[in-house]
Amino acid sequence: MITLREHEERRSRLMAALREHDAAPVALLQGAPQPSAHARFRQYNDLYYLCPVEAPHAYLAIDGRDGDATHLFLPHQPERRLKSEGVVVSASDPEHARRVTGSDHVHGLGELAEFLERVRSLHTPMRQGEGALQSWDTLQRAAQERDSDPWDGRLDRNRNFVRLLRERLPAARLSDLAPVLDRLRLVKSPAEVALLRRAGRLSAHGLLAALRATKAGATEYQVEAASRFVYLDHGALDVSYRAIAASGDNAWYGHYNANDAVLRDGDLVLFDCGPDYRYYASDITRMWPVGGTYTPTQRQLYGFMVRYHLTLLGLLAPGVTAEWVHAEAAERMRAHVDSTDWEKPCYEQAARRALEFPYHLSHPVGMAVHDVGHYRGEKLLPGMVISVDPQLIIPEERKYLRVEDTVAITETGTENLTSDAPYELDEMEALMSAAGSGPFERYARLWEPPA
Repeated sequence: MITLREHEERRSRLMAALREHDAAPVALLQGAPQPSAHARFRQYNDLYYLCPVEAPHAYLAIDGRDGDATHLFLPHQPERRLKSEGVVVSASDPEHARRVTGSDHVHGLGELAEFLERVRSLHTPMRQGEGALQSWDTLQRAAQERDSDPWDGRLDRNRNFVRLLRERLPAARLSDLAPVLDRLRLVKSPAEVALLRRAGRLSAHGLLAALRATKAGATEYQVEAASRFVYLDHGALDVSYRAIAASGDNAWYGHYNANDAVLRDGDLVLFDCGPDYRYYASDITRMWPVGGTYTPTQRQLYGFMVRYHLTLLGLLAPGVTAEWVHAEAAERMRAHVDSTDWEKPCYEQAARRALEFPYHLSHPVGMAVHDVGHYRGEKLLPGMVISVDPQLIIPEERKYLRVEDTVAITETGTENLTSDAPYELDEMEALMSAAGSGPFERYARLWEPPA
């Protein structure tokens, strides 16, 4: 649980970073809009990171001219919504809003313009907010496709907000708040790691439920559904990204997500998914055979990836760089490649290429599955949480294999947050053999809901 005190400390660190270059900064964040579908509201990550307000169309201002006072600007709750939904955080009950968010002042939306009139140095994130199932990269791709559409090309919500700020506050200097937020969000607190640990356990046990649902004649979406049951049954909002349940040839597409094919005996399933648990994500991938037994070829290729993955995991530590881990893992694995009697030359060539690929230590994981922040070229620090994601690509046969875990860097080493899902091929086969008739036969809760 992230306490109001921790949110307050985050705001203090943010303002201290801004004061390194600005004597009287004001930070302003725009919250997420009301969903246009029948969906549960989820706040943008940047705003929720600083203030736990789950209300549409919220604006958060932190006033560095006035002791870093926190001002929350909210809509009023119409009477019809009060009757149909109950009390929500709004300007209609400022005391309730202050109590649940830890804000110093609560105002109606109509007061924001007057507040901003006196601001001369304003810092706001100049990027789109991450909502449900969104990361910075998915938002960028969507913006690029929207911009390239000659019948669309409209401004996204954030760019329109920045445009309005420039138009309505011509005397204010506008600066991008995103780089400061990225640095803060990159290193997680103990409370954040605790939530990521729970998200990691859920992703692992959801994957095991998907494995138990695997049988010839089932569909990929049934495999996906088994994992989502585990997430929802433990209080997750839902998935943090669209599941990849890719069987057979579909695994060639690393981010396949149609999930509508029928599973066939002899094929491998590549399963990659994670929950959105109290605003924290996770990331995991394993591969297993539909029929319950790896073929000799699958054993050679996937077994190589498991061994490489475990080598990478064993080298992670505070104080080392991703570049060193890659180089050292490649050096250690070359002897294994040399000594293996590969079935085909293209398999050996793919293995050697995998050792040279520089991004097997992949993206940060946090409030988004592809979280903000950059760690390449710098020493890994305690509190960083990253995806370890080695991949093997064999274009001659359109084969793609990977193993993935979410790993936290600690003061003394690492903690694999998704280790409840095994790697070893014999263990995976044993789990499938013991699966029984359905995904929930051996299912047990990981923890009970709070009283």
